[in-house]
This record gives sequence, C-alpha cells and structure tokens, in this order.
Amino acid sequence: MKYHRLTHEQFEALHQEFAVFLATQGLDQTKWKEVKKNQSKKVELLLDLFSDIVWDKIISGCEFLEFSTPDQLFLFKILEKTASVIILKVEKLEIDLESSSGFQWVLDYIDSDQVTIYQGSRTYTSGRNDFVYDYLKKGAVQSEGKRFKALETYFSNSSK
Repeated sequence: MKYHRLTHEQFEALHQEFAVFLATQGLDQTKWKEVKKNQSKKVELLLDLFSDIVWDKIISGCEFLEFSTPDQLFLFKILEKTASVIILKVEKLEIDLESSSGFQWVLDYIDSDQVTIYQGSRTYTSGRNDFVYDYLKKGAVQSEGKRFKALETYFSNSSK
C-alpha cells in the first residue's frame, strides 16, 4: 500500500465510486457480500487498492497546498520537479493566520516589521506525490492557490 486506507466515513462518501471499482474487479453486490464473509484477506487487499487509487487521484490533481499555524502560513505551488513556497510569519500575537481576517491583516501590513515573508523553492527528494502526501498527512489542505498567487504578485512587484 502506497498511502493509508481511507476511513469508514470516506468509504461511505465514495460508495458509488467504490461500487464501480468493485465492478471492475468482477464483483457485484452479491459477490462482494460473499467475499466479505469468506475472504478477509481479499477484502483488505481491495480496500487498500481502492484507497491508493483515490489518494493517487487527489495527489496527482494537487496544484496548491496550504499549511498554517496561528503565526505562520506555508503556501506551496506544486510543480513537476519542485515546489515553490512562500512562508509568512507574523510577530503580532493577536493575528491568526488561520483566519481570513488574519490573512487580510497581512496583506494590509505586508511591509511592516511585524510581517516576515520568505520565498523559495524546494526540489523533491522522494518525488512529487510523496511530498504532497507527507504535507497532507501533516494537516496541509489543497487550495485553489488564491493566497499563493496574491503573494506571488507581491514578490514580482516588491523588493522586500
């Protein structure tokens, strides 16, 4: 197994997709019930295989990731061989970067001494998908990249 097994709730949410997957394995509802009853190792294998397929689809389609703590925000643009990263850190304790108002505060005070911004890139050591999966496991979330793009524009127009 490349990733980890989906949770029970995730399988429930993907029950139609799982049914199609089982059909591709030659299992209709009746045969699946029989396999669950008599072939526990095959059930484990099919659950793991379906989970890997789902994770591969999620990870392959990932273009942007966000990982935040109250005082730091890590924004990633996922490319083929590298990840571009923008890191924000705020010194003002009452600002919460996990909130939209906190991010707006950063945009309003981006040139102040209370905001530190780093930009760089990172080459994947174990591959693109492993990099994305590791950050998803740490709590990062996929995004549309709005925050990354807003700050990327800042860097192209600034000397900070």
